[in-house]
Amino acid sequence: MPTRTFLNLPKDKRLRILRAAKKEFSRVPLEKAVIANIVKDAEIPRGSFYQYFYDVNDLFVYVLEYMYGIDKKKFEKYLEETNNDIYEALKIKFSNEIDKLSSEENRQFKINAFATLFNQNSDKTERIIPEVIEKQNQVDLAYFPVEVQKKKNFTSFMNVIKMIGNMCIQRYLTKQADENEIKDYYNSCIDFVKGGFH
Repeated sequence: MPTRTFLNLPKDKRLRILRAAKKEFSRVPLEKAVIANIVKDAEIPRGSFYQYFYDVNDLFVYVLEYMYGIDKKKFEKYLEETNNDIYEALKIKFSNEIDKLSSEENRQFKINAFATLFNQNSDKTERIIPEVIEKQNQVDLAYFPVEVQKKKNFTSFMNVIKMIGNMCIQRYLTKQADENEIKDYYNSCIDFVKGGFH
């Protein structure tokens, strides 16, 4: 995780570093990322990098966390737009994520994040895999109505929601479905879950 030194930087400098990191993690998976490229694009001295992050793994996890933080704020907005209908908010969230993935850099970043997760031959990524998994397709439990949270099978329900999201994203990234097809498919899965979860 970032150091206090990083968190105390001016916002524009923090964003410049995060943009440079995202660019590098879009170029290659984590295990091939080059710190020299990040510091060059961010226009910071190499020594400063280690004042901000322990290593490139820490930076990678933080980039995911930062992106999730932005998405979480957006999700609150989607809930407002749908009168707190969690299922409709999920559909909006997914639709917007697919729209974001139409940008080649965002698409490649997501592909490389998945490649990091499934790289069986890298000791470098082993310790961060649980953190990376936790950041992907997160939905805050607190957004679900209390009566849903109290249901006996709520944990299984949450896992199903996450699996649907991951499976649909993977189908889109591997070009098994275009934008409209995958949005329609996701929506039908969410409708099915909504109708079938008792």
